[in-house]
Amino acid sequence: MIQGLYAETGRHGFWCQRLFSLAIALALASCGPTAPVGIIGSVEGFAGAVAADEPRAATIARDVLSAGGTAADAAVALYFAMAVTLPSSASLGGGGVCIVHDPENRVTEAIDFMPRPAAAGRVGIPSVARGMAALHARYGRLRWEQLLVSAENLARFGTPMSRALAREVATAGDALLADPSTRRVFTAEDGTLLDEGDPLKQPELASVLQQIRQKGAGELYSGVAARTLAQAAESIGAPLTIADLRASIPQWRETVQVPWGDNILHFAPPPASGGLAAAELFRILTEAGDFAAASAPERAHLFVEAAKRVFVDRERWMAPDGGAKEPPATVASGDRADALMATYDSNRATPVETLQPGLAGRPENPWAASFVVADHDGNAVACNVTMNELFGTARMAPGTGILLAPAPNARGAGAISLGPVIMSNTPNGGFYFAGAASGGGTAISALARVMVGVLDADESLDDAMRAPRVHHNGFPDIAFHEPGEDPAALAALAERGHRVEELGIIGRVEAIWCPDSLQGNESTCKVATDPRVDGLAVVLSE
Repeated sequence: MIQGLYAETGRHGFWCQRLFSLAIALALASCGPTAPVGIIGSVEGFAGAVAADEPRAATIARDVLSAGGTAADAAVALYFAMAVTLPSSASLGGGGVCIVHDPENRVTEAIDFMPRPAAAGRVGIPSVARGMAALHARYGRLRWEQLLVSAENLARFGTPMSRALAREVATAGDALLADPSTRRVFTAEDGTLLDEGDPLKQPELASVLQQIRQKGAGELYSGVAARTLAQAAESIGAPLTIADLRASIPQWRETVQVPWGDNILHFAPPPASGGLAAAELFRILTEAGDFAAASAPERAHLFVEAAKRVFVDRERWMAPDGGAKEPPATVASGDRADALMATYDSNRATPVETLQPGLAGRPENPWAASFVVADHDGNAVACNVTMNELFGTARMAPGTGILLAPAPNARGAGAISLGPVIMSNTPNGGFYFAGAASGGGTAISALARVMVGVLDADESLDDAMRAPRVHHNGFPDIAFHEPGEDPAALAALAERGHRVEELGIIGRVEAIWCPDSLQGNESTCKVATDPRVDGLAVVLSE
C-alpha cells in the first residue's frame, strides 16, 4: 500500500509532481491530434483515496482525484484504463456493477450493467462503457473526453505489461494463441506470450476508445463503432447484433441494506448475488454468531459453519441468472440469520447434507476485477467488472481490440458472485467503508472477512486484509484454508469434524475504511489493496 503519497514528498514534491504531469501532457500534445491532453490540475489537502487490482489504472484515478474530479470521474477513468491494462477481466466486452454514495443528497445506490447474453445466446453484450457513461452523467464533474484520454494513449502508444496482467496471461496460456487477433496483441515477435514489463500495444482498441471519447459511449451501441463491432463479432461466429447492443441499458437499483449501528451497509442487489450472499454472511457472523469475541480457533469454525449455511441457502433463493426468488430484504434479515444458525454447534461440524438434502453446487467464474474510490467531498464508488471468464471467450472482434465475453452458462461462465459494498450514514451523508472483491465464491468470504474484521473485531484495515482466510462453498463439504492459517485453528477444525484442505488464495479485496467517516476526520481514512495480488492503493494528501 502507498499512503500519503503527496504528504511524503511535501509541498515542494507535490508541485514537482504536478509540473511533471504538465510536462508529460505537453509532450503528448506535441505528438499531434492522436495524443490528446488529459487531466491537469490539483487539489490542496485531502484529495481522496483509490485502490484497484491493476496499478497503472489506479495511478490514473489518482490523477483525476488530484485534479478535482469526483469519485465517479476517477472510477470512469480507472475503468477505461483497466480495459487496456487488465483486459483479461475488464475488457470493453464485459459488464459489472457499482455501488455509489452521494453525500450531498444522502443517497447510496447501485448501478447494474451486468454482462447479459445476446439474443443468440452465445456471447455476452458489452455493457461497461454504457454503465460508466451513466455513472458519469449522474455523478461526474470533469468532461467525459478528459477521462478517456489516458486509456486511449496507453492503448495507442503502449504500456509495460503489469505483473497483474502477466499473471493472468500466463494462466490463460495457449488459449490466447488460438485466435489471430488475440495472438497479435498478447505475443512478442518471437511468438511467445508477453511477460511482465513487455510493451503492450493495442492500436485497434485505441481507435475504438477514440471514437467513444469523441462521440460518447453511445457510439459503441448505435454508431459506426457499434456496426463495426457487430459485423466483426459475426465474422468469427459470435452473433452480436445492433439490436443486442441497443438493448443493453444500465439500471439504477436500490441496494440490499443491512443496519450497522447508526449506519447502513449497502450491498449490490441481485443479479449481482454476491452482494446478497455477503450481506447474509456478515449478518450471521455479527448477529447470530459472535465473531469478535471468539478465539482464533473458534473464529475459523464459526466462519466455516456460517459460510456453509450461506452457500447452501444461496442455492435455495438464487435463480439461474443470479436473481433472487425471494425478497432480498428477507434473505438478508436478522431472522434469516438466526434461522440458519439454529442448528449451529460450536463443538461440531454440521454435515452439509443435513442442511438441505439433494442440493448440489455449481461451477463459478472466479475472474473479475475490483476497484474502490473516494474523493475529498465524501463521494464514493465501489465496483466489480468481469468478462464472465478469464479473457472472456479468448477471442477478439477483429479490428476492434475488444475481447468478447461468453454468455452465462451452466459450465460456470457468469457474474453471479459480484457484489461491492459501501457503508454510509443516511441522516448526515457520511462515508465510512467501501469494498469490492473477486474470486468467484471466495470473493464473498474474503469481503465478509475484511468487513467483520474492521467493523466488528476492531482490526486495522491492514490486519484484516492480511489475516489468513477460510472458506466453505457449501458443496463439496470441505473447509478450505489459505497457506499460513494458524495451525491451532486448523487442528480445531479437524477436531470438530471438518474435512480440511489448502486452497491457495481465497479472494482478492480492495477496500477503503474511514472509522470516523471521511467527513468527520479524513485523517483516519485508510486504503488497502489485497497483499495476495498485485494491485495498488493510494491516499492522496498534500
